[in-house]
Amino acid sequence: MECKICSVELTEDTQYPSQIRLNSKVCKSCKSNELKEKRRQAKFRAIEYKGGKCENCGGEFHPAIFDFHHVNPEEKDVDPWIIKDWAWDRQKVELDKCVLLCSNCHRLEHYKD
Repeated sequence: MECKICSVELTEDTQYPSQIRLNSKVCKSCKSNELKEKRRQAKFRAIEYKGGKCENCGGEFHPAIFDFHHVNPEEKDVDPWIIKDWAWDRQKVELDKCVLLCSNCHRLEHYKD
């Protein structure tokens, strides 16, 4: 059997053990790339949801520059990077506890603490 994306032969070496059990038709490399793209899209959607600008300085930056800062650490259920794999409705619940900050403003915010 071949990977349905790149056509590499599917073996124990080219698949994760869980993929073998699920009879997946995608190799490790393609599965990893799919997951990276899914998480990248989740971050883009979250940035857009929060307004696309740093709430402190108003800057618009590359998505890699943005962080999600919990306004009240007591309400924090998980770190925002974890929620990328969650359903969108569940992501919004956690994002509503956060402000969108550029990495510089985020560092300054924590420095104040």
